[in-house]
Amino acid sequence: MLPVALGLLIMMGLLAPLSAARSSSTVSPAAAVSIDLYGSGTSPNKGWGRTPNSISNSLTITVAQGDVITFHLFSNDSMAHKLIIDLNNNQANDSGEPYSPIFSSPTTAKDFSYTANTAGTFDFFCELHGYVNQHGTLVVTGASSPPPSGDNTLLIVGGVIVLVVVIAGAAAAMRMRKKQPPQQP
Repeated sequence: MLPVALGLLIMMGLLAPLSAARSSSTVSPAAAVSIDLYGSGTSPNKGWGRTPNSISNSLTITVAQGDVITFHLFSNDSMAHKLIIDLNNNQANDSGEPYSPIFSSPTTAKDFSYTANTAGTFDFFCELHGYVNQHGTLVVTGASSPPPSGDNTLLIVGGVIVLVVVIAGAAAAMRMRKKQPPQQP
């Protein structure tokens, strides 16, 4: 009986790491993303930029789903601006769409936080200067998912080892059993 119990104990020890490995996930936690964003509604450089010298209407910002973005907003032209994240891409500020406080300083940032909960491609623009004069694109990539179940080689090898140990334990138990002498009439 001792070899069988020992075999079961070994089997549990071998399978415990396998079950832990299968239950782990590779989904990345949300990240805190910090973005300096400069706005300008005046010519010749209307739009948004990551620096005061990179302003255009072709800026694309890419983040992952679930990221918490903190925009540090500057007014490159010292005019008032208000950042709108256009979740339905209709180039208007609709009820429920996130927006920043008004900002107008070229040197002191006004912070605005937004959690990118939905994957997709969204416009952002200045409500005060309009989409045509000042816009960009926010791309929110989908959350990563766990890898497919794939190769079970480790599980199969572990199972074979356990089976061999159990059979060897049972065989040893059978050999160790004392044979009873035949009864005399």
